[in-house]
Amino acid sequence: MKFFNDIKNHTGKRRIYDIIFFAFISSFIAAVENMFPRPIPYFRIGFSFIVILMVIDVFSFKEFILLILIKNVSVALVFAYIFTPPFYLGLCGGISSIIVMKLMSYFKNVFSIFGISLAGSLVSNLSQAFLSKYLFSLPDISFLIVPVFILSLITGSIVGIITMVLCSDKSVIEIIN
Repeated sequence: MKFFNDIKNHTGKRRIYDIIFFAFISSFIAAVENMFPRPIPYFRIGFSFIVILMVIDVFSFKEFILLILIKNVSVALVFAYIFTPPFYLGLCGGISSIIVMKLMSYFKNVFSIFGISLAGSLVSNLSQAFLSKYLFSLPDISFLIVPVFILSLITGSIVGIITMVLCSDKSVIEIIN
């Protein structure tokens, strides 16, 4: 999309404004998602990562880390859970998924946006499961691995398909086929 190609050329203050702009769009989506009840505590589909996937080729690692920090801190402030276990879980999941997704994006000939979304979802949820063992002092998290894996496949698929539709000029049927 031409809009995202134009952003690649921005420098200086304009570049910072772009990062903040996308961080707050992502924050808004995450905040709206936080308002709905969750079937599993701390679990979200992760619609805010649609924005992240749309700009995966635009920003560097450092810029994505800043984007995730702004997103997580702003949502945590709005919902008053800053520096609590859910804040650290979200930050850990966001940073770990950004690392994996950005690395995979360098190999666009091997990985599609759908695959990058699946991997990001899986890494985010698994890193949060492992971190929760230490934050909540859970003795054994092996019982969480299979459900987390299944939920990651579902949520990563949803986010990946939505991102592919938004970034494409084609219809949903053409993308799936």
